[in-house]
Amino acid sequence: MSYADLSVLNCDRKTLLGKIGLAVKLGYEVIAIDIVHTPSKITTKKKKKQKDPNAQADEGVIKASTIKLTDEELKSLQVDNRRVKIVSRVTLEITDSDQLQYLTSPEVQGYDIVAVRPTSSDIFAKVTKYTNLDIIQLEMEKNVKIITPGGLSEGIQKGIHFEIQYGPALRDSSIKKYLISNSQLLANFSKSKNIIISSGAERAIELRGPHDVANLGLLFGLDESQAKNAVSRSCRSVLLHAEERRSLKAVIALSSGDLPEDQKWVKDKLSEIDASDATNEPSPKKMKTK
Repeated sequence: MSYADLSVLNCDRKTLLGKIGLAVKLGYEVIAIDIVHTPSKITTKKKKKQKDPNAQADEGVIKASTIKLTDEELKSLQVDNRRVKIVSRVTLEITDSDQLQYLTSPEVQGYDIVAVRPTSSDIFAKVTKYTNLDIIQLEMEKNVKIITPGGLSEGIQKGIHFEIQYGPALRDSSIKKYLISNSQLLANFSKSKNIIISSGAERAIELRGPHDVANLGLLFGLDESQAKNAVSRSCRSVLLHAEERRSLKAVIALSSGDLPEDQKWVKDKLSEIDASDATNEPSPKKMKTK
């Protein structure tokens, strides 16, 4: 059984490498480097004209390729690529429903995993209707109830997983009671389906081993099997959902003639298949003449 931590927060390179190195030692075989981004709210054309031209635009998120580890960095961590998989993740913190349009941007969809953190029950209900994301990270550390049974049911049907992060409770012990009560509410409403547990670690000291995290799952209202799945099989389901999302995006782009440069192989491969089929196609039979 392979274990995963699908949210190790991106930071300066030295700290990040330290977190990944410790995660590998703790037994994790899948680690997601997570960038948290808050898209800008939509402004009117008039406001855009009045905007300071020297102000830096913050609508975009950095490309996923910029956070990938180099071969030298992997070598320094003594990470075996055949055993350990390190993926990229972006988490959009949505405070206004209009910001959801950024989900479709090429920069966001270029990440291995796409997650959304809704900040209200209204946004939560809307985001569960989307298909181009993999994880909904729930705001568990506040006394705010944003979970709705209807939204959970719709998200589960789409293959979306719901994430509990234990890292914030380690940074601030006063929010533990909210984390536990909100997590139990999630387990109850969702019937413990499609739940994953991640660290959201800012520092290496906040990481816990997969067995310890599974034990936390028992406090969150999961049974023993469900708690283990929250750091293993359910995480694998997230990765499979993400692969399907990217494959579907490639097919749609191919049909419209707009395929990203790093996915041109799809078009080439289909061309090869078409050419092969044409070569092997039997020649039409000649009509018999009387």
